[in-house]
Amino acid sequence: MGSVRQIDQVNFGLVLVSFLVAHIAPIELLVIFYAFVGPAHYLTEMAWLHERQYYTKARWDFIFLAALALIVFVSFDLGLQYIVLIVAFFLAVSMALTDNWLWRIASTVSLSSLAILLVAFDTPVTWLFVFLPNMIHIVVFTSIFLLLGALRNNSGYGFATLGALALCSATFFMPIDFSTGVTAYGLENVRLLRGMYEGLFDLFQVNLDDGFSRNLIGFVAFVNTYHYLNWFSKTEVIKWHQVPKPVLAVVCTVYAASILVYVIDYQTGFKVLLLLSFMHVVLEFPLNTVSTIETGRLLRQRFRSA
Repeated sequence: MGSVRQIDQVNFGLVLVSFLVAHIAPIELLVIFYAFVGPAHYLTEMAWLHERQYYTKARWDFIFLAALALIVFVSFDLGLQYIVLIVAFFLAVSMALTDNWLWRIASTVSLSSLAILLVAFDTPVTWLFVFLPNMIHIVVFTSIFLLLGALRNNSGYGFATLGALALCSATFFMPIDFSTGVTAYGLENVRLLRGMYEGLFDLFQVNLDDGFSRNLIGFVAFVNTYHYLNWFSKTEVIKWHQVPKPVLAVVCTVYAASILVYVIDYQTGFKVLLLLSFMHVVLEFPLNTVSTIETGRLLRQRFRSA
């Protein structure tokens, strides 16, 4: 328990460090961490998930999810991308809950059909799937993981970290610009990342030319940076490094290659590794499902015993 407490204390500090740097140099932080820390997160998490059967009920379930992620990535049709993303999400949920393919197909088809219909009529559900691969993955599911850990360990620092994450996030929506400007490197490459957060940037009409826009980019940089650091800070708890040595060797080799590509040309690195980024989001859906259900169960226990 001592190590868990120490990790929770470190995480509280990581929130504050990410917050300060994101306010001072939001664009550079987003650009640099996405390129040089992001691939390490994607690779190590997918290796860790593979050792745990991706939290699905059957061994080869991940192949279906990976195939759907690939279809989304290679498709140039936005409508098809959202349809396949919706199907992948509900299929992942069913895979986390049952190994009965009849129930899987029935639930995936019915829920996906309803969601696609709601998206087609531009209801608020549309925003759920616009934000699912980026902000929901980074903000909502990270918060659920934090809350789950705090509930399991009855950790005051865990709850404090969750509160700090919310309060620090709110500061980026205040009409105050603390940033020190932007470098040519940051400005050139942040435009590549715009597409990943297009829904959020379009919603707030981000144009990179004013203080509020830099604040919004700072918010993305803040939650993205903490999302990565939170993963690496929990090595001794979730033991993501305990994978077979050949797998770890592949992870290290691919990561080194990705860094080399980014150093040579950021735009090429971004395009090459975009699939890796999206793939890890889709393959994490079953874990998100299991964690959300467990968090709900523990919260109900708390309310009943209060």
